[in-house]
Amino acid sequence: MPSDRSKGVTRREFIARGAGFVAGATLLGSLGEIASCAKQEQRRPNVLFVFADQMRAASLGCMGNSEVRTPNMDELAKQGLLFTNAISGYPLCSPYRAMLLTGRYGSTTGEVANAIELPDSEITIAKALKQQGYKTGYIGKWHLEKSHDPFVPKNRRLGFDDYWASRNLGGETMFDNFYCADTPEQITMPGYDADCQTDLAVEFMKKHAEDPFCLYLSWRPPHPPRQAPKEYLDMFDPKKLTQRPNVPKGTDDRKNMQVYYAMIADLDYNIGRLTKALEELGIAEDTIICFSSDHGDMLASQGLQGKNVPYEESIHIPFILRYPRRVKAGGKTDVLFNSVDVMPTLLGLCGAPIPKAVQGTDLSSFVLGKGGKKPDAVLLQRIVGRDKRSSEWRGVRTDRYTYARTKTKGWLLFDNEKDPYQTNNLIDKPEYKEVQDKLEAELQKLLKKAGDDFAPTEEWIRRAKGRLSRRWQRAAEE
Repeated sequence: MPSDRSKGVTRREFIARGAGFVAGATLLGSLGEIASCAKQEQRRPNVLFVFADQMRAASLGCMGNSEVRTPNMDELAKQGLLFTNAISGYPLCSPYRAMLLTGRYGSTTGEVANAIELPDSEITIAKALKQQGYKTGYIGKWHLEKSHDPFVPKNRRLGFDDYWASRNLGGETMFDNFYCADTPEQITMPGYDADCQTDLAVEFMKKHAEDPFCLYLSWRPPHPPRQAPKEYLDMFDPKKLTQRPNVPKGTDDRKNMQVYYAMIADLDYNIGRLTKALEELGIAEDTIICFSSDHGDMLASQGLQGKNVPYEESIHIPFILRYPRRVKAGGKTDVLFNSVDVMPTLLGLCGAPIPKAVQGTDLSSFVLGKGGKKPDAVLLQRIVGRDKRSSEWRGVRTDRYTYARTKTKGWLLFDNEKDPYQTNNLIDKPEYKEVQDKLEAELQKLLKKAGDDFAPTEEWIRRAKGRLSRRWQRAAEE
């Protein structure tokens, strides 16, 4: 494993320079020699999809946060396109990952909760691009198996066949972690989780610089356990951090925010390393690089922690796309961009056929600045609760409103334009009846498209029989 010094700029140097846009001029040796071989006319673009775990859009500098340190991510947005309305349609790890890879709703694939196996029959972006001659690889957290075993067998990698450095679930620490490759052997990562995974990603790109490749890099920070290198923790004084206005009075979650921001600062450092590697390999122009997250984190907003709720802190995620060959730099779009839309949009940009079973929308015309008809709303789902006692909900997010309901009644209605911190619930208020009725009609239309009959948790678990973890299997048998 390369040392910090071999990364070109150490963390200490990164911080000493004020966490600016740096990544090192001599990254992992002289990559420039490979550049001349890598440039090809009319080649299909590479896809480098990088996503954090549990990072909300409000924790990104280019989304208006002046306290977090994300200069490399902000620079990536300046060089590409920033989606200001990117939404996690099911703000939970496994359902999001299934939607991301297949372009299909969990209510269709059956991936309706964590620890449910995604069927082998699903066509993923990796399978689709392999048919176009792409080399495929996956690094980091997988979380699409029914078992908590870290090893994912070769026949369960859903098209990511050329390189595998992953484990199904993360470990107890962000330091001294491990991954598995072709056998259950645990391969040690001596260092911080995201740093080591980024080393592996750069090595993959070096090896496949002359091929079109599709690499997914799934970082675990800033998901718990909340741990960050000390030098990043020292960048943030919790006493100087600002909580969102919807954090209840008397609640002080700033120590948690300190670690959260420190973990994000490390991810930002690694975004800089990745973009520098692309430049030195001579393939930056022909690489679609995306940065996003599977869902957000409440961080005490509304008195809550974690995800799986329809509030903005949970569903609103970062999404940046850079493709220098075809996408104008410095753009922003407010088009609603749901998790199921990512796969068809990337296939559209690659000029690859989109499988007929895909339910998401190809929004590549917006990426390329050609416009088109914007989605009126995106579907929000929580199909299965954490256990049989917890409630399920469905909802929609439009460019202005958030609406959610349980099976039997309305739950939340927010005017995000007038009330961006969602402190005034308008549900069932007479003066908003027309708005609520329109949102309910939109919800019913999207539920039909998604094949979601709003069945109770027990029924969805019954339907997933054979692909369940022991926990869910016990629930199904009760």
